[in-house]
Amino acid sequence: MREVSVVYPDGMMGMVKPHVLQGLIERDGIVKFQRSDGWVYLDIDPVRSLDRSSSYHGTERRLN
Repeated sequence: MREVSVVYPDGMMGMVKPHVLQGLIERDGIVKFQRSDGWVYLDIDPVRSLDRSSSYHGTERRLN
């Protein structure tokens, strides 16, 4: 599994496994991370939430 480049609040760079990335985002543990199309700044760019308690109450088609 490929690791993701991240920048921590103290400016240090690191590499994390994708499953660790969500936790860092939720805890404000990183400032930005790198996608294939460039850097994602958490205070600027939209980031998809993995919160399953969202306001959408329709049929979950992605699981089918």
